[in-house]
Amino acid sequence: MIRSGAFHTWLREAAHPIDGVLLDIDGVLLKSNRRLPGSARLLNHLADNSLPHLLVTNDGNRSVEDKAARLQAAGLPIDADRIVSCSHAIAPLVRNEELAGALFFVMGDLGSPCYAQAAGLEVTRDLERLDRCSGIIIGEDNYDWEPVINAAINYFIDQPTAWLIIPNPDEFYPDPVKTIHIAAGGVGRFIVRALEAYGTAVVPTYLGKPYPPIFRLAHDRLMRMAGHSIPAHRIVMVGDNLSADVAGGKTMGYRTALLLTGVTSETALGMAPGDQLPDVVCEGL
Repeated sequence: MIRSGAFHTWLREAAHPIDGVLLDIDGVLLKSNRRLPGSARLLNHLADNSLPHLLVTNDGNRSVEDKAARLQAAGLPIDADRIVSCSHAIAPLVRNEELAGALFFVMGDLGSPCYAQAAGLEVTRDLERLDRCSGIIIGEDNYDWEPVINAAINYFIDQPTAWLIIPNPDEFYPDPVKTIHIAAGGVGRFIVRALEAYGTAVVPTYLGKPYPPIFRLAHDRLMRMAGHSIPAHRIVMVGDNLSADVAGGKTMGYRTALLLTGVTSETALGMAPGDQLPDVVCEGL
């Protein structure tokens, strides 16, 4: 594990060539919607050197246009087509599993426009139609948790092989008013644990970091940008989260860079298991 003051410095001096860069957003480029030091310089360096790069996020309930607007407001000139959301991975799932036109119940927000509808699914939030659905997709916020979660649990008792799709695997995310807010992954695991206690096994499908679907999508897009194949070991995943960014990148065979500007402390890094140890640890960008 290498130590570097700045990721920008390590990138310029990397012993192994890097042909593509994947960047987390929150805790890497932004913190509390404010630009982190070095972010503009790094993005300029990537653009000036024509190095394919994308932003990958587990924020699955905002459109990439909204996310890009937040970055632009912070002074980072990012276009929406540079952002890959965990909810984007619904589309290849729909294609591969031939789900186009199927009715799905969506819990909460899932982007505007809705990622599930854009992927070719029919969407409902009407509990009266739940028993006719092929599965449930867990979004974020803006739904009445108690009746919806209870209905979801009973739905899976009746239909244990139905789809449970969780775009954002995170347990929680930072809340601007309080400390944290429960995220889709936390809700999904609660549902799965309740069903297990009842004796019903349901296997969820996770799409975001650290799971492969979001990385496969981003990797394919990087190669289209480059116009040629990019081996996994020539891509670097840059993030602030050991269990999502680093573990996910390592699973894909990428090089990994941990920034100490977000959720991971030196103490947490020192306690990290081997599958979460990054190739390089940076104080900032």
